[in-house]
Amino acid sequence: MKNLAIVQIDDEIVLAPGSPQDSSLLPSKLAARKLNSAPLIEWLVRHISEAELIEGIVVVMPDEPQYRELISLIPLDIPCHLSKKETPLARLADASRKYPSQSIVRVPLETPFCDPVLIDRLLITAQLCGDKDYVGYCLEDGCPASQSSIGLFAEWIRSAALAKASREVKSKEDAYRVDSSFLNYPELFAVEMIPVPDSLNRNDLRFSVACDEDWEELLAIVDALGAETLQWQDVVRVIDAQPPIRQRMAERNKLIA
Repeated sequence: MKNLAIVQIDDEIVLAPGSPQDSSLLPSKLAARKLNSAPLIEWLVRHISEAELIEGIVVVMPDEPQYRELISLIPLDIPCHLSKKETPLARLADASRKYPSQSIVRVPLETPFCDPVLIDRLLITAQLCGDKDYVGYCLEDGCPASQSSIGLFAEWIRSAALAKASREVKSKEDAYRVDSSFLNYPELFAVEMIPVPDSLNRNDLRFSVACDEDWEELLAIVDALGAETLQWQDVVRVIDAQPPIRQRMAERNKLIA
């Protein structure tokens, strides 16, 4: 397999050492919430499957009781890997070994609006660059989009580089955040960053879900647009037409900056 998407449900990512403790809605609880009458985890894997260049999808979770309860919510045609490894990075690499592919696309559960078109752009860039280990998006100020609250962006990682990071990155902080296991080690990994679309270079968009207010706004957006053919441009248009929502998003982003 060439391109495998891995959806990661892992509370320890949002509770990474040194990160703002802003999440009151952990991924293990978020996964079961209903969106358009389906559990969010089911909705997300179907949404990701719309990316034309993705050849398979796997869900990875820690092998612990609160995650095992989620297995029945995952579509039967989507494999689920429960990993006993210690960190989110190690668990991601563990899933990659279990389901071999040339590269993986990482999508955390807390970014349910992750856009299939932007995933395909990521994969095309990785193919054109050829020699990169990690490809991600970045904002105009240089901040990696994976560390923002916009929540529309995945990350591409060469599987061999993922295995190398799992072996060689010793910082627990980096191993919990995953993306910094590549971004903080230019001597080990070749990185390519793609500018986000101009209309997303702003601080009043928040589509990642870390609290109940995030969730309620996600429900409102899906209610306004429908759940079947969501595109990020449509999502942004809905927010632009709702100044109160935009202001609330900006305020929450400011609180955790």
